[in-house]
Amino acid sequence: MSEVLAHLDRIAHMIWFRIKIHVKILRATWDTFGFGTRFVFQLLFAPLLGLVAMLLFALDNVFFPRFRQVKIEKPIFIIGHPRSGTTFLHRLFAQTGEFAVFKFWELMVPSILGRRLLAPIVERRIRAGKGIIYPKEAGHELCLDSIEEEELLFSLTGNTQFVTLNSTLAFSDWDYAELVYCEEQPKRLREQTMRFFKHCLQRHIYYTGNTQVVAKPNYSGMRIPSLLEEFPDAKIVYIIRSPMETIPSHLSLHRNLLNYNWGREKIPEDRLKRYFARRYRYDVAFYRYVEDLIEGGEVDGSQFLVLPYSELRENLEVAAKRVIEFTGLELSDDLLERIQKQCDAQKGYRREHRNLAPEDFGISRKKITEDLGFVFEKYGFPK
Repeated sequence: MSEVLAHLDRIAHMIWFRIKIHVKILRATWDTFGFGTRFVFQLLFAPLLGLVAMLLFALDNVFFPRFRQVKIEKPIFIIGHPRSGTTFLHRLFAQTGEFAVFKFWELMVPSILGRRLLAPIVERRIRAGKGIIYPKEAGHELCLDSIEEEELLFSLTGNTQFVTLNSTLAFSDWDYAELVYCEEQPKRLREQTMRFFKHCLQRHIYYTGNTQVVAKPNYSGMRIPSLLEEFPDAKIVYIIRSPMETIPSHLSLHRNLLNYNWGREKIPEDRLKRYFARRYRYDVAFYRYVEDLIEGGEVDGSQFLVLPYSELRENLEVAAKRVIEFTGLELSDDLLERIQKQCDAQKGYRREHRNLAPEDFGISRKKITEDLGFVFEKYGFPK
């Protein structure tokens, strides 16, 4: 009985947290855009979609109860500061569909029942060429069937920094630090958030039949202790890239997506500047947090691999072998052949989009090197 009460208490905390985030989104929508279709959508339709998602999630226990018996063994988490090459590595191992990775629409509908109902509709849209969410020009092409990062699952709980990008929370007076420093959240909220994540992974394994999880929850670099507590046999691949490259790229991506979502000319300039200042501050915090874990010995070397981005870029064959040996992944001959082809093609890669300079966001290169000098010195990144 006490376990049931504790479980209900954790669920209540997660629901209350989601409600709190929703209220903040409503306030930000009103303050930024006033009353209109955006506000009505956030007021009425967003909660309705959330309730439907929760209902479908609950009905899985009725129609597919065996998913709870699924065991998650030795999951692999690819983590790094956004724009570090994590997407590339994630998709490198996802090419043949032999591991448990998520397509974008599956991240939005983690319920087994929901997928069974929506799959025919989604597949028709994809076949009709209507599956593009964000074009390449935005800096990250997003399609209904593209392999995307599992951090998006946390959007359903409101407990991820992604909420600031896919809602008006980016323009809120609230600084959303609570979404950044996840390990400082109440224990009950942290525990239920991790259990929600685990249940999503169990559903996905049940739905796809693929048992090996290879996930990419980037922002969860700020909740590595919780990940390891929930998945004690997990392996983490941490890709490290120079902040002088990741931060301008990350800010450029967010600028493009905010423009695509809301219209650059419709966003008050002061709120946009404030968002980029916060985003930069939390980008710095990400590097510092992970390095503190490493330096403090809070991550075991047998579970944590540091992989330089330069190795991915310049010697992919060696990098791929390191990851395979560290994780113990068993790859099919087909996947090994595709990886080898990618290794051969990697030398001729050229980025298609252009990033803005740090100065375009009011940040000097000198400030980046001062704020993150410990990263530049440890890894030998040029300043």
